Amino acid sequence: MPASVDELLAELELERLSHWRFRARPHRTTLQRVFGGQVLAQCLGALHQTVPEDRWNHSFHGYFLRPGAVDQPIDYDVEALRDGRSFTTRRVTAWQGGKDIFTMITSSHVTEPGLDHFDTVPAGIPAPEECPPLAEVLGRQTTGGPERWLAEWGALDVRFIGASGPDGTIPAHSHASHLRVWVRASAALPADPVVHQQLVAYASDVTLLSSSVVNHRATFVSDRLQVASLDHAMWFPRPIRADDWWLYDQISPSAHHALGIGQGRIFQDDRLSALCVQEGLIRPLDPTLLP
Repeated sequence: MPASVDELLAELELERLSHWRFRARPHRTTLQRVFGGQVLAQCLGALHQTVPEDRWNHSFHGYFLRPGAVDQPIDYDVEALRDGRSFTTRRVTAWQGGKDIFTMITSSHVTEPGLDHFDTVPAGIPAPEECPPLAEVLGRQTTGGPERWLAEWGALDVRFIGASGPDGTIPAHSHASHLRVWVRASAALPADPVVHQQLVAYASDVTLLSSSVVNHRATFVSDRLQVASLDHAMWFPRPIRADDWWLYDQISPSAHHALGIGQGRIFQDDRLSALCVQEGLIRPLDPTLLP
């Protein structure tokens, strides 16, 4: 995984094979399968090259079909489903070796005036500078120390605010399970808003499924659990800069039958800027984790 922003931007570069087909080359990683956030971000990169410039991707809904191999390129096919006066709909499919690994339906919309309201940042959130790096928190919980996580996620500056659970800092009285972090790119990004949307989508997949685990006596990265993202949906009601701090407020309203659901709200400048929902496999391999 990219240890710097430059490495991450290089990872997201796509070779255009035709008007509707793009290719991403494999990159260095210690993971056993392609990170889902990488596929999300690369899909958005392919999408935006086929949509008129006056339209912005305001939502996508995707399904992870197969694990991606880290040592093979990924091809992305874009299909035009509809080009209307206000909305453009596309299907983006990622595949390797002739098999689909991910598929996404996206919608892009022209900018036009309309009603305006938004949720604001919850009260009592400490500033990013007051919160420890997530790498330090994970380093205390897993083998390899914080250096392992900085090597894998150094392109992102993620600060741990708190979580619910047996040893947590957020009371679980309003949500069954709760996790909050601050996030930003660890260095300045190009001005292109597409790059910022790609980076937010990429980072949204780092911690969201973890919200299904924090209320239980298990760490997300553990040999006691088998975890995998199954789907991912996002909405982008407002522009967001990925290299400025944004609050990622995540809850898990349900975990059942080895499936967990995570919901995330992304705030910047005290305004709701994006939302995401994900369902994933959370299969206990340790019977002591079962109720």
